Amino acid sequence: MKIQSFKFSNHKENWHIEEVKFESLNLLVGGSGVGKTRILKALDLICDVAKGRNRNLDDLEWSINFSHLGQNYRWELQSSSLKDEEIILNVNESEQTEIVYEKLVQYDDDSELEILVRNDSDSKFNSEKLPKLKRTESAITLLSEEDLIIPVGKAFERLIFNFETRQQLRIGLGSDPSKIPVYIENDEIQNFKEYFANFPPVVKAFYLQKFFPDVFNEIKEYYIDIFSEVNDVRVSSERDKDGDFMLFFEIQENGLEDWIPQQRISSGMFRTLIFLVEVTAAPEESVILIDEFENSLGINCMAELTDFILDKSPDVQFILTSHHPYIINNIPWKTWQIVSKYGNEVRVRKASDIPALDTASSLDKFTQLINLLNWEEFSA
Repeated sequence: MKIQSFKFSNHKENWHIEEVKFESLNLLVGGSGVGKTRILKALDLICDVAKGRNRNLDDLEWSINFSHLGQNYRWELQSSSLKDEEIILNVNESEQTEIVYEKLVQYDDDSELEILVRNDSDSKFNSEKLPKLKRTESAITLLSEEDLIIPVGKAFERLIFNFETRQQLRIGLGSDPSKIPVYIENDEIQNFKEYFANFPPVVKAFYLQKFFPDVFNEIKEYYIDIFSEVNDVRVSSERDKDGDFMLFFEIQENGLEDWIPQQRISSGMFRTLIFLVEVTAAPEESVILIDEFENSLGINCMAELTDFILDKSPDVQFILTSHHPYIINNIPWKTWQIVSKYGNEVRVRKASDIPALDTASSLDKFTQLINLLNWEEFSA
C-alpha cells in the first residue's frame, strides 16, 4: 500500500484536514497543537474501519487515494449519528453511528471502475444491486471475501501505527515455538513477512533468527553499529509456571558473559531494537506511521536510524512526526511536510513548494523553518 493523498473531516467536533499529498518518505513538522498527530490518528482510524474494528464514526467524512500492487483506489465515506429514537439502550458507542455514504473505485489515467457505492437508499457492488447492508460497518469489511475487495483489505493490513514497545511484555505461546510453523523453513522471505505482518515484533524476530539468520544478522549488525557497547543480540524462549513458552529479547555487552533480558535494557535501546525489527520485517508496500519519532531515543542513535529510514523508504512508506532538530536536519528537506492550523483547518504544504526553504545549507533551512513556524501569516 502507498497512501497518495487523503482529506478528513470531523463535523461533530468541527475540525478538518485539508487534502494532504504523500510521497514515500514524509516528515510532518510544525508547532505543537497544529495537527500533526491528528493526521496520523485520522489515517489509523480509516485503517481500523477498513479492518472492521469498532470505532466511533460520529459525523466523519473522508476521501483517501492509495495504491496497492499496481492498482489505484479511492475510498470515500461519510457517517452520521443515529437519531435518538433509533438508538437502543446499552449498545456500544460505535453502534450509535451509521455510514450514510460510501464509495470505492479503482482507477487509472484513462478510466474508473466503480467497485461499490452505497447511500441511504441503495447499495451496489460491481454494478449489481445488493441487499441492504449493515449501517454500522464499512462495505469493505462486509464484502471482504469478494475478489475485488480482497486486495483492498490486504492493503490496509499493511498500515502500522507506532510500535509495541512495552518492555515488560513477554509474549507467550501455547506450544514450543521452535517447532512451529515448520513450513517457513524453505519459504521466501516476502512470504514470511506477509504471514507474520500482524505478529508482535519479538515473534517476528524469533522466526527470523531461526529460519532467516542472514536477515536477523542484518538487524543485529545494524544494532551493534548504533550501540558499540553491545556484542550480541538474540531472542530466547523459556517456559513459565503455567507451562507456556515465553519469548523475549536479550542483549550481551562487551566483556560480559551474562545476557541482559529485555526488561533491563534501556528504553531507548529497546525502542531502537523494536524499530529495526519492525521495519526490516515489514512487507513491501507497508505504511509506517510514527508519532514523535524521537521519543525515548538517545542522540547517539538518531542519525543512524534516520539513515536506516532513508535506506528502507523505497520499499516502505514512512509518515513521521518530529520536533527534534537533529532528526529534522538529517532527513532531506524536500520530504518535509509543513503542518499549520488556521481556525479549524489543518493544512499541509510541501517544503519543496516554499521558496524560503530553498537555501544553501541544512542549518539555513532549519532556521528558515523555525521562522516560518513562528510567522502567523504562514497559515493564512
